[in-house]
Amino acid sequence: MTDQLNGQTALITGGSRGIGKATALRLATMGCDVAITYNRKQDEALAVAAEIQSLGRNAFAVQADVGNTAGIKLAFAAVKENFGRLDIFISNAAKGVFGPAMRIGTNGFDLTMATGPKALLVGAQEAVKLFALNDNKLNVNSPVGTIVVLSSIGSMRYLPSYAAVGTAKAAIESLVRFLAVELGPKQIRVNAVSGGPIDTDALDDFKDAEALKLEWTRRTPLGRLGTADDLAAIVAFLCTDEAKWIHGQTIIADGGLTLL
Repeated sequence: MTDQLNGQTALITGGSRGIGKATALRLATMGCDVAITYNRKQDEALAVAAEIQSLGRNAFAVQADVGNTAGIKLAFAAVKENFGRLDIFISNAAKGVFGPAMRIGTNGFDLTMATGPKALLVGAQEAVKLFALNDNKLNVNSPVGTIVVLSSIGSMRYLPSYAAVGTAKAAIESLVRFLAVELGPKQIRVNAVSGGPIDTDALDDFKDAEALKLEWTRRTPLGRLGTADDLAAIVAFLCTDEAKWIHGQTIIADGGLTLL
């Protein structure tokens, strides 16, 4: 893969597995130095950082609970200390409660919102501070910074037991539009990638997950579930100059599932 992001730096929340890991590795192959956050699984995070380093890029992992404002700020402080700058912020980490809307407790709902739209808001605020350190600011041909956040089709379509997470994802997509308008004049691009069902362990949070996988596969025109690499490819594209005219959008990648 070409070095389209050569010399750039990225922070990916939740980068130790799944879509976050796939994105971290893809950005590294494109010439990017990468910082990832993790919550509990340090061994997995350190393994991802080591794999990135084996590709000839700088990398480190930092423990940070994105549901906590202090944790998010800690991650950005680590980026400033280790890289001295930031070009790309990928808001990927998320936690949430699953269950029917009438059974969701307020604590679980608050957690879901804290790790979703609130984490994006605080992350964007911190990212902009580091973007401002870049030398290329206000050059319309070279964006100061790029923000990409992961969403899901549950933001606009019913998914079983997804009321809290779907609401958080809808709020994320709305916030992307506000951030895009406010940050556009600073030459900071903001977009979201909305995935259909992605074949990672995150699907295990659904009740009757195996039956749902079969049903989603049957209903998807392309005949399969998405993969972490499918989403990572789109996220990476949005970080390149080839996507410099895409701004404030939610890119749906679901194999055609929402067409039916």
